[in-house]
Amino acid sequence: MGSIVVLLGIIGVAILVAYIKFPPPYAKKKQVGAFDLMVLGVCGFICLMWTLDIRSSLIDGPDDKWWPPLAIAGSLAIEIVMLGACFLLRNFWVFKPPRRPGRDGFRF
Repeated sequence: MGSIVVLLGIIGVAILVAYIKFPPPYAKKKQVGAFDLMVLGVCGFICLMWTLDIRSSLIDGPDDKWWPPLAIAGSLAIEIVMLGACFLLRNFWVFKPPRRPGRDGFRF
């Protein structure tokens, strides 16, 4: 379980760095910053809810010792998926790149 947590941690840090370091260059910095804060806040809230749910499910049972690694691995997986999806949404849908002239569709 430890190697999975370490691997997810490395991937999670890489995704977080990519999310923060590569904002769309054509968007307004204030709007991108507000979007990023909202995404990171929602991601943190979902990870907190996951951790509390796992803890309440496993705390007084025979699997009591497994809730911390499961909570950490699940939170890292949630962070990876959410930040990866929000990175793509932010850069290619919410803050769309400007259209190039002459690229209106297929021409035969």
